[in-house]
Amino acid sequence: MMYLAISFSVPLTTAQDFYLPVPKRGIVKGAKAVYSEETNTDETIDLLRDTTSVCLVTPPATSTAEGVEIDGVPDTTNKDLVFDPDSDTAAYKRIKISTPNTFNTAGIAGLIIEYDPYVIEVEDPALA
Repeated sequence: MMYLAISFSVPLTTAQDFYLPVPKRGIVKGAKAVYSEETNTDETIDLLRDTTSVCLVTPPATSTAEGVEIDGVPDTTNKDLVFDPDSDTAAYKRIKISTPNTFNTAGIAGLIIEYDPYVIEVEDPALA
């Protein structure tokens, strides 16, 4: 397992997208975030491959205190989408980190992404 860490500024009431290049072929297995200010359940950080969500980091309650570690939840359908720095599709070479325009207070977010670079794709025997 590999961990990718990033910290970034979250502007007040402005949706933002950030991009993190992937170091090698793999999948997002999970994420954890902390925020320097109080957060609410509508202040979700979304990890995506292109426009498809692979993991959501949502505060567990309204008025979650600053500095509380928030666990991400992988998307049940898209959790195994592969990122690849050698992909012909530019959007598959990076993890898109998206914040909504619902943050009430500007601050700094710290994010750790659990990244599995040991993904093995098995060919479906029905397709052989």
